[in-house]
Formats: sequence, C-alpha cells, structure tokens
Amino acid sequence: MLRYLASSRWHATLADRAVLSLTGADSRKLLQGLTTANADELAAGTPLYTGFLNAQGRVLATGFLLPASEDGVVIDTHVGSAPLLLKHLKRYKLRSKVAIADRSAELAVVAACGTAVPLEPADGVALPGDGGAWRDPRLRCLGWRGVAPRADGGDAQPPAELLGGAGGGEGSSEAAPAALHALCEAILGVGDGPAYLPPTEALPLESNLEVLGGVAFDKGCYLGQELTARTQSRGVTRKRMAPLRALAAALPVEAWLEAQPGGGTPEGAGSALQDAAGKPAGKLRLFDSALGLGAALCRLEAMGGGVLTAEEAGEVVPLRPSWWPAGVH
Repeated sequence: MLRYLASSRWHATLADRAVLSLTGADSRKLLQGLTTANADELAAGTPLYTGFLNAQGRVLATGFLLPASEDGVVIDTHVGSAPLLLKHLKRYKLRSKVAIADRSAELAVVAACGTAVPLEPADGVALPGDGGAWRDPRLRCLGWRGVAPRADGGDAQPPAELLGGAGGGEGSSEAAPAALHALCEAILGVGDGPAYLPPTEALPLESNLEVLGGVAFDKGCYLGQELTARTQSRGVTRKRMAPLRALAAALPVEAWLEAQPGGGTPEGAGSALQDAAGKPAGKLRLFDSALGLGAALCRLEAMGGGVLTAEEAGEVVPLRPSWWPAGVH
C-alpha cells in the first residue's frame, strides 16, 4: 500500500460498481422526484452524490448522478444495489418519456487517486456519455472517478483525465487493485451498498448523506422527504455510520491487498455493539477480520467512550471521521 500512496497517480477498475442510464426528455424530472440531491443541478454539468428513498424515508440505494449527452443521466451505484434501484426507477417511471437501462456489461467505473490527480475539474473534461471523468463530489481526498467502456477482459481503460490528460498532472498512472480504493473508503468511513446501508432500514442522516453533500434540504418535494426533513428540523441525530478498528492483531495491509485484490468479504453484519457496562452502543454493519477494520451504526454518545465489543469482531474502537463537521450530532 505504501508504494501506491507514494505514487503520484494510481487507478483501479471498481468491480463492485454498476452503471445505469436514463435517456429521454423526462430523465432529470423523474430523478428530481426520486433523489435526495437536487437533480436540477445536473443541467449545469455538476455530478451529484445522492440517495434514493422509499416512501417511508428509508434508503434503498445511494449513488452518483452524472450528466450525459442532452437530457440523459448516468448512475454510478453499488452492484448489489443495482437490481433494486432499477426496479425502483421503472416502478415510478409511469408515462414519463424515459428509457432506463443497465449498461454495466459495457461500461465500468474507475477511480484515480494520488498526489498528481487534480482536485478541481479542468476545462474541457468530458462528462460521461460513453466515458468521462469527474471529481468525487463526496470528499476531495477520494480523488476522481470515471466511466469508461469495458475491454474484453472486463476492466476499463481509464479516461485520459485520470491518466494525466485533460485533468493535468505529471507522471503516468499505475494500475492498482480495486481493494485499495475500498480500503481508502473504509479508513475514511465512507461506504455504500446493501451491506453498509441495508435497504429499507438505513436512514439518510444516520448514513451521513447530508454531510457528504447528498441531501438538498431546499429542493422541494421528493419521495421519502418527510422523515428526512423532520429529522433535520429537530437537529438531533443520535446514531451515525462510523468506521471502527479492532484491537486484535490484523494482517499487514500489503498482505491483505495481495490476498484479496478485489476486496474482502464483510463479516459479522448485524452484530450488536455493547459498551463496557453492557449497554447497547450500536450495530455492526461490516467487518473484515483479516484487516481489522469495519463500519457500524454507532450511538454518538458511545464514541470516545472507550472500547466496545461485538460478538464476531471482539473488542473494537469506533473512530470519528475527520470530515465530520465539528457540530455534527
């Protein structure tokens, strides 16, 4: 891992991502009524991070909305969320002039990080129709993402912006295992997919969607808005998704990457977290025992209070992400 982190530029094809597309005059209008972000901003060429909710205000999926040609939109979402999201979009399409398709077989999502990856989009960078790149709208340290046609082997050749083209930067990009990007997200406490955010269970604010720029509180009505707006108006969120680390010894990162180039298998989902007094402190959502890292829906009052325990993970310590604002609650 140290080799990649010292590299000026590295990239990886993200095998856990799916690519959906919406084309037609009503594409963005449909999304405006189904997403927590303001889909009207797509008209200005702005990629968005967003959530899709059910009528009860629970998260079905999260993803990125990417303006494509004309009125079209490309959605970059977790592969485990794609079937449910596709069904959800088609359910609410009704008579809208929209064609919805899963293009994952022909398009792949790639990511690029490193010291030479630009922090701001450069002029002339194409947005994804059949390929393009954009800065990850959640956190600058996550670098850039891109959508590109798949090669015969399934991987994609990253857009030129990620390899030192229109995005600028010196040096060539080094191909890295997809697990490296997953590891960066795990360390930062950023995640998605049905294991991280169980469909119809997770709440947007508990999932940090608003902290990551995925909720527009002033956009008007959308499906599931009522519960989100009510929670925000109360000003109190008692639980949030947070990263955690185990106290037990773990594999060196380099060994883990070599053993699991595509990423590890989550363990212990659903295990209860308890504090030293045996009181409930949250619920474990993901845990990789080999790496000693995981994620949990944690009570904020339990964070900073010492060691917690979970049946499968043993002793763990929840970590407050550095990107949480000082007043997050």
